[in-house]
Amino acid sequence: MVQFDNQYRQVKLKVVYYGPGLCGKTTCLQFVHRVTDPQRRTKLYTLNTASDRTLFFDLLGLDLGRVRGYRLMLQLYTVPGQVQYNATRRAVLAGCDGVMFVADSQRALARANQDSLANLAENLKANGLDPDTVPMVFSYNKRDLPEVLSRSELDEALNGRGYPVFETVATSGAGVVEAFSAIAQATVLSVADRLGLSAQPDALNRVVANVNNALLPLARRALATTVESAVVVHPAAKGEDLHEEDLITEAVRANLAMTDLNMRLDRLTTDLERTVSNLRSINEFGRLMTLAREPEEVTAGFLDRLLAELRVACGSLLLVDQNGELVEILRRGMANDPLARREAGGKSPAEVILASRQPLITRVDEVEPAQLIESPWMEEVRNLNLIGVLAVPLVAQDRPVGLVTAFADNARGPFEDEELELATAMGANAATALANARAWRSLEQLNRSLEEAVAERTKELQEALQHARKLAEELEDRNLTLEAANRQLRDLERLKGDLLNRIAHELNTPVTAIQTAGRILTRYDEVPAEKAGKFIEIITQESTRLAELIASALQAAVLGVPEGRPAPTGVSVTELLKRVLAPLKGEIAQRQLSVQVKVATGLDEITGDADQLEAALRAIVKNGVDFNREGGSLAVMVKPVRRGTVSMVEVRVEDKGVGIPAGDLPHVCEVFWQGGNVLTDKPRGLGLGLAVARRVAENHGGTLEITSEQGAGTVVTMLLPTGERRK
Repeated sequence: MVQFDNQYRQVKLKVVYYGPGLCGKTTCLQFVHRVTDPQRRTKLYTLNTASDRTLFFDLLGLDLGRVRGYRLMLQLYTVPGQVQYNATRRAVLAGCDGVMFVADSQRALARANQDSLANLAENLKANGLDPDTVPMVFSYNKRDLPEVLSRSELDEALNGRGYPVFETVATSGAGVVEAFSAIAQATVLSVADRLGLSAQPDALNRVVANVNNALLPLARRALATTVESAVVVHPAAKGEDLHEEDLITEAVRANLAMTDLNMRLDRLTTDLERTVSNLRSINEFGRLMTLAREPEEVTAGFLDRLLAELRVACGSLLLVDQNGELVEILRRGMANDPLARREAGGKSPAEVILASRQPLITRVDEVEPAQLIESPWMEEVRNLNLIGVLAVPLVAQDRPVGLVTAFADNARGPFEDEELELATAMGANAATALANARAWRSLEQLNRSLEEAVAERTKELQEALQHARKLAEELEDRNLTLEAANRQLRDLERLKGDLLNRIAHELNTPVTAIQTAGRILTRYDEVPAEKAGKFIEIITQESTRLAELIASALQAAVLGVPEGRPAPTGVSVTELLKRVLAPLKGEIAQRQLSVQVKVATGLDEITGDADQLEAALRAIVKNGVDFNREGGSLAVMVKPVRRGTVSMVEVRVEDKGVGIPAGDLPHVCEVFWQGGNVLTDKPRGLGLGLAVARRVAENHGGTLEITSEQGAGTVVTMLLPTGERRK
């Protein structure tokens, strides 16, 4: 019958090894003890009779994990097979949850097997147990001896109900663990209702799988042939007022209780040793935390030390930030902590645990919805092949500051309650150390703030002392600015005088030509038609030249604009190009030039003064038209570029004309400068076009660049900054 021990949170399942005398029950149990506990952490108890060394019964405790927070304990018993010990067998079968029947395969003991099986049914009924419902597995032992019954003969004589059968050799261990695993699984399945697992098939299957995975690999373990000595317990002396059978029953019950107490004592001893070890670890960790001054030292030292103490590689540390959010700051052994993942519209499991302020320890296959909010984090943990979860809230001065998590894999095994206590103690120590480190940092920051405030005040006083000097310097700068303005006015006056002289000189030739042609044409009757057409052509050409001179004179207005960037205004690139090219269409057609205009996609506007930009760009394009070849080409391109970290707009005018001689190239942007021979091939105009373009570019904070190769053409590039900078 399943026993629930609430004090130690244990569930005890009782399995009895039954069979005729000397069939190998004890040897099977000793073998199981060796493979399941090679470190001898548990003891094998043997109870002998007072009169001789005949085996009375054996008891062995095994730990097979947890169910609903209770440790699943499987207790194994053997009974003496001799006929005179029937009362002992009946007493041991009380509360039995499963039976392993060990049959002796020797042909001479066929009758003894049948008698023992019949005796088992009688004793089960005597204890109120139904032989048809108690789980049973058959072990046909001593298969290595000669003169043994065949498997079919044993089945026909003993296993009419078709129970699982294993052929075993107890002395070598062949088949022993496999048979033990089978009865362990059958027992767990049979008591599913009492364990609360019948309505949870997935949980039940995981428990059975845990039993199977824990035991079957042990069958392949290389084992020593020696068997350790068992702890011998002698029964009390017979009483005078009880019958012999009653004495035996009472002795069995008393010694069952005594062995159970011995096992508890062993466990308490182990727990005490572990507690002492944990206290040493906590003391050493506390000493290290007292030396930490920076929060980063505390957090990294705490997480790494805790994972080392727990013997795991996966874990994380989450802290509450200034906004009250739980943020993951350190992680080991995994890409993301599943507990830190927040579901849509809800809280993460880590936030739920921190809000409860209660530590969590669980096996992944034992978590139920009531223990934690439902979340896909559990499936994520399983996918990482992790089986254990431990999470401890960090609380300092009654205020939650964070959460530490750790995850165990199959190789390490699930977490124990003692490890949770260790993690909780270390967490409390780390939380206090973290609060102290933060307070220490705050104090240092306060001291630095005071020092900075003093330095700032001193700086203000120094600035006040320098203010008077700056006023004097500003006054001097204003005087210099005024002088510069006066110089600029004088330069403008000089420019105006030069311009008037140039205009007067340049206007004289076309006006004279027009007047002469006009006087001749007044005598129309005397002038042949052929010559009249020539004079009209002269008038037209000189009128055009006169218009160009007037346009050049208007360009000079730009040179009179004060230096400095104009107010930023968006100028449509399309409209600007239309205004620039429209007056030049006649000349372009007359010279049969092919013109290409390319504007970068998305570049709709440039920033600047529309009138100045129009004057500058028309001067550049006019220059490309005037110095081009008949039937040549002209390209106007506008696109964004970067010069260093500055975003700029590049306006590029490229012609395939005659080019500029290398000696003339440094002078082309000078006011009134014109290349060529003054008497023979002096260009038309006043020589202001490129000078105006350069002044406009500089006024806008840009530059004008000119490259040319004589006989190949000229490229004039105006760069205008947009004001944007690369980040």
